Amino acid sequence: MATQFLAKFTSLAKIPLDHPTAVGVGIVDGAIVLRGSSTAGAFGHSSFNSAADDKVIKLNSRNYIATTGDYIGVQVKPAATVTKTADGLKGLEVSPRVNDAVAMAGASGTVIGIHSDVYLKGTSAGTIAGDIRALNLEVVTDDAGTRTISGNVNAIRIRAAFSATTISGAMIPIRIEKAEAQTNSKQWSAVLDLPSQLAGVWDDTITTNTDTTAAGFIAVRINGNVRYIPTYSA
Repeated sequence: MATQFLAKFTSLAKIPLDHPTAVGVGIVDGAIVLRGSSTAGAFGHSSFNSAADDKVIKLNSRNYIATTGDYIGVQVKPAATVTKTADGLKGLEVSPRVNDAVAMAGASGTVIGIHSDVYLKGTSAGTIAGDIRALNLEVVTDDAGTRTISGNVNAIRIRAAFSATTISGAMIPIRIEKAEAQTNSKQWSAVLDLPSQLAGVWDDTITTNTDTTAAGFIAVRINGNVRYIPTYSA
């Protein structure tokens, strides 16, 4: 089979479409792009689908051999370059769906939005000089930033708009399970780690509550039983 090449173009509009139903493929500014519309200058969404239900689209599922530099499997960095007058910016949108009247039968019929696991393979020694983080969230600006944020700043926001006839378990925003037992297994040290003190927010030196006025509580479920953490007014 002869070697095939992708041509370079100066803009998306220059990618030719020789047939009304064709998809034009080319390289613009070093990126592979698809032009999926028969209208000159107009473009549709680019779609990549696996060939069968039991197949996946793999990106950089390979072995890395470089001894320096970060290994980054996939990088997504959309940048707003003009002032937007409506709508926002999302780096990644994931929305698995179960269509109307479709059941997920069986014990493994769980629907998961995002699954992330850090897998240290094998049983041989190999020191990890840093941390192990399944999810790393950061909210960052450049030094001396001056923007006005009209809304909130959250590293995690949890929203629900959820209707169901029955929930056999419990509907709880955060669930932490005990680490599973295996050879040489380790267990959680605490539920939450606050590695500093922050005046007025958290403290580890106060031994007596200076405000004895109870004002609310936080409900938690421990071992299937609901327990309450009391809170106090400022």
